[in-house]
Amino acid sequence: MLYQSTFEDLRSRIRSGEFAVGQRLPSEAELLAHYAVSAITLRRALDMLRQEGYVARRPRVGTTVVSADPAARIRPTDQVDIGVVLTNFDDTFGTRVLEGMLDEAGTETDVVVKRTHGDHDAEDAAIRALATRVQGLVVLPSSSEFIPPGVLELLPAGFPVVILDRRYEGIPVSDISTDNIGAGAAATEHLFGLGHRRVALVTSDSRVTSNDDRRRGWVGAHARNDKALDDRLAFHDVESTLPGATDRPEDDVARLVAFIEAHPEATAFVAGEYNIALLLRDALEQLGKHVPDDVSIVCFDHPDATFDRHLFRFTHMAQDQPGVGRQAVAQVLRQARGESGSRKILVPAQLVAGASTAPPPTGRAERATRSPSRH
Repeated sequence: MLYQSTFEDLRSRIRSGEFAVGQRLPSEAELLAHYAVSAITLRRALDMLRQEGYVARRPRVGTTVVSADPAARIRPTDQVDIGVVLTNFDDTFGTRVLEGMLDEAGTETDVVVKRTHGDHDAEDAAIRALATRVQGLVVLPSSSEFIPPGVLELLPAGFPVVILDRRYEGIPVSDISTDNIGAGAAATEHLFGLGHRRVALVTSDSRVTSNDDRRRGWVGAHARNDKALDDRLAFHDVESTLPGATDRPEDDVARLVAFIEAHPEATAFVAGEYNIALLLRDALEQLGKHVPDDVSIVCFDHPDATFDRHLFRFTHMAQDQPGVGRQAVAQVLRQARGESGSRKILVPAQLVAGASTAPPPTGRAERATRSPSRH
C-alpha cells in the first residue's frame, strides 16, 4: 500500500539522520512531488509517523521530527542526560537553582546548561539542539506570554520537559515555581504588621508569571488586612535588571525618583528582586530618604555573602532555589523513566528579617491613615 511504503521510507530517513530531531520535514507539496502520491495517502503516512512518536504536526507550522527512535524505552539503570535552558543566572537567582539540580542529578546524570540572555530565537535554538543529545529538558523561558515553539513540538511525542519559574495554563507540561502569590502577600503583610499603611510594589517590565503572581499577592494582602488599595502604587517599569537590557541603572533610578516623588504617602516598598531593591535605595537616597529610618523595603532573594558580615542585608523573601532545582530534575527523571501526566508544583518561600524594615517614622502612619483613600 502506498501510504505504508511512504511511511516506511520517511521513517527510514528519520532514523538515518537525514531528517534530524528538531528539523522540519519538507512541505507537503515537496513530499507529494517526491513520492508521487495523493494528498490523502501522504497525510495518512504522516499521521502514522505522528502516532508512533517520530514527528509532531502543527497547523501553519508543519511537521517536525521529535524522535529518531521513539520505541526506545529508558530503563531505571540507563543514564539520563538532562538539558537546562536558562535566561540567565547569578548569585541572587539561578546559581543556587543549578546547585540543587546538580545535587539531584548526582553522578549518574549529566546536566548540560545553555544560557539565552532572554533572546527568544536563542532559546528556541538551544531547546532544539539539546533535544538531539539529552533525554529530558528543564526550561526557564524568557516570557510567560508564549511557550517556546521547540517545547510545543516535543510535548506530543512525550519528550520529558519541565518548565521552571513560569506557568502555562492549559498546556499539558509540568512546571515548578515558587509560590509567588503567597510570597508577595507575606512581604506586604510584614510591612502592614510594622504599622505601614501605604505599601508600594516595584517590579521589572518582564512579562512573566512570577511578577504577575507577586502583584496578586500584594493585592490580596490589602484585601485581607482591610487596607485601601491604590493601583498607582504599583510600578512595573524597571528595565535595567532584565537579561539583555539596554537601559542603564541610572535610567531606572531616575524613573524611580519620579515615582517616589509622585507618591510621598508610600512609607514602604515591596521590590520584586534584590537588584531592584538596590536601585530603589539609590533613588530614595537621592531624595534624602534613608532605609529603614524613613522608608522600609522588602525584596525577593538576597545574595548569601556568607563571609561578608558588613553587607547590608535587606529583609527579603527567600525562595527555596535548591529545592526548586532538585524538584525540576526529579520530575524530568520520573518522566524519562515512564511516568505520564504533568505536575504543577509550588515551593513555599520564607521571610528572612534584615536591616531594611522598621516601623514608619513617628507620625507618618497617622498622616497616611488620615489622607484620602484611593481605590
